[in-house]
Amino acid sequence: MNNDTPDEIEESPPVYRPLPELAPPDAFDPVVEAYKKDIDRTLLRENLRLTVDERFRKLRSFMKFAHGIRGAATRKDGIPKKGG
Repeated sequence: MNNDTPDEIEESPPVYRPLPELAPPDAFDPVVEAYKKDIDRTLLRENLRLTVDERFRKLRSFMKFAHGIRGAATRKDGIPKKGG
C-alpha cells in the first residue's frame, strides 16, 4: 500500500493526550485577572440560565436592533439604504 491515493489512506482514530505545557486551571494569570474586574458576572449567570432557544431569540432581537441602528445612521447621513 505505497500508493498514497486518498481512497487507500486509512484514517486512524484520534488519540487524545493531556497537554503538559498548559497551566493548571487554578493558576493565577495576571492578564485574566486584569480583565475580570470589567466583567459583569451577573449578566453571564443570567445568560447561562437561559435555554439555547431563548439565547437565540435574544441574539435575533439584538441583531434586529443593530440592523435598525445601522439603517437609522445611514438615513441620517443622507446615504440611501442598500437593498431597500
